Amino acid sequence: MNMKHSAPFIHTEMNDSYISIVHLISLIPVMAVAVVYYGVRAAILILFCAGVFAASDDICTRVRDHRHDSYLSSLFYGSAFALLLPPDTPLYIALAGVLFGSIVIRQLSGGRGSALINPAAAARLFIRIVFPDNECALSFPGQSRTYIRSLLIGSRGIAGFDINDYYPSELITGRYPSFLGTACAFMMLAGLIYLIAKKAYKFYIPLAYIAMTVMLSLIADAYLDTSNTKMFLLTSGVLFTSAYLLSDDETVRQYGVVSIVQAFFCAVLTVLVSVKTSGIDVIVVPVVVTGVMTGVFDYAERVIRSTWEEKLHVKP
Repeated sequence: MNMKHSAPFIHTEMNDSYISIVHLISLIPVMAVAVVYYGVRAAILILFCAGVFAASDDICTRVRDHRHDSYLSSLFYGSAFALLLPPDTPLYIALAGVLFGSIVIRQLSGGRGSALINPAAAARLFIRIVFPDNECALSFPGQSRTYIRSLLIGSRGIAGFDINDYYPSELITGRYPSFLGTACAFMMLAGLIYLIAKKAYKFYIPLAYIAMTVMLSLIADAYLDTSNTKMFLLTSGVLFTSAYLLSDDETVRQYGVVSIVQAFFCAVLTVLVSVKTSGIDVIVVPVVVTGVMTGVFDYAERVIRSTWEEKLHVKP
């Protein structure tokens, strides 16, 4: 695979390994919070999804007799997928999602860099569609940390939960029922800052996405006479999208103006989806659609560039 044009990454001689290890390390703060809040079952879900994703990629590449780029990237996709799951997700549902993301989305399309869409986001959308009842498998953080029965039978969900009853400090730290890794805004920002500091992610991509999302949300608030922007930014999971899903080269394959346009496009979809629904759809649907549209953006960029080059070379 030619990684020369695959930003938002900074390119080095060890490009694949460097990108993968940095992205995996950036997930550690979010995974740590998930384990602190949800205990043993969170740790098992994360390790299970990461391990199975890596094993599935390894088996597929051996069967196809292709070179395996990096096990670290497989571990990252598996971990990111796990962090998008409700904490009481049973292992058989997690397994279905991992195999879909690894085999159907990643390996059948040619491996890393060739997939049409982000494997973690696509796998989570698959679970959303095939196992809709699992969206209710939420739990109150800090309770029953040693409970693991849900890994086998799932959960019926929780009652009496209203996000508006929580203090801003609880929303920022993620101390409210949500998916494993999409609640703690502080840790997601820490991961994002780490990616940018290690030059594994161009800063203007998440900045463009977040800025456009906030602006459109404020416009929606003004039009609908509401004040949901702050709550939306903290609880919708858009920070997870900006840090860990848009940084994937299956979603944003180029850098510069094209990547900013893609970030804006994803932000528009995010706000539009949030008007119609909530939950995991707000995180994964915009990312999947943006990935599908990557080819369109690439083609448009080439056409525009070719047109300008022709005009510049035309003699007066």
